Amino acid sequence: MKKLFVTVLLLPFSIVFAQNITTGSEPQRVLLEGLGESQWGVSYDNLREKFISMATNPDSKEKIEVVNEVKNESLLIRRNGINYLYRFYKTPDILTDAREKKAGATEPERDPKTGEEKHKGTGSLFSVGITFNYVEADLLKAKVEAKYGKPKKETLDDNKISGALFWDLSKNADAGSQPKGGYIVQWKDSYKKKPYSRRMDYYSIALMELINKEYKEYFSVPEMKTLRELLFESVFVEKAENSGQRN
Repeated sequence: MKKLFVTVLLLPFSIVFAQNITTGSEPQRVLLEGLGESQWGVSYDNLREKFISMATNPDSKEKIEVVNEVKNESLLIRRNGINYLYRFYKTPDILTDAREKKAGATEPERDPKTGEEKHKGTGSLFSVGITFNYVEADLLKAKVEAKYGKPKKETLDDNKISGALFWDLSKNADAGSQPKGGYIVQWKDSYKKKPYSRRMDYYSIALMELINKEYKEYFSVPEMKTLRELLFESVFVEKAENSGQRN
């Protein structure tokens, strides 16, 4: 039964601990370009529409439910009893504004219907997290190895049981191109003093690098804005307090 569950689990498809154990890696057989039919970079709107269509299809042989959604950020899908958290990334509006101003745009683009500022783009899939009932960690590891080869690294916590397995299924960028593929992390917990797993995470290398780049750029943008707001607020409060004391 456990072997069947692990097979079903794998169908649709810097970590720091107290101790690192390098296990080596075999020649890569495949690149991780997404999870199952969901490719890295697919838009939030398209993936949401696909799952809603599958969930409402009376002829579907799968049991699919949209459990929760946050536009352009996440979709929680329960598929055949397993939870899939699809994570999306969208360039922050404040960063888009800063780039437009730097490029010389004087007026922001506005939605013709509402008149509100319009920002192009939607969230893009960069990661999927899967949670399921506990299975033996070694059994799950063997199933992943059968498809992707041995993990590049294994990490252990102080108890020598908990930790994670890390598969690097990526390819460095060639000149003028983006890196391809991604990473898989199998998390191990100590359950009944033995290693069990109930969670796996999948990541796109290209989008993770984009997020890291824009994260640095993002915090260089609002920093001054925040300082100005804090200064304005402190001056406003001080004036109000002084005015109250005079009254």
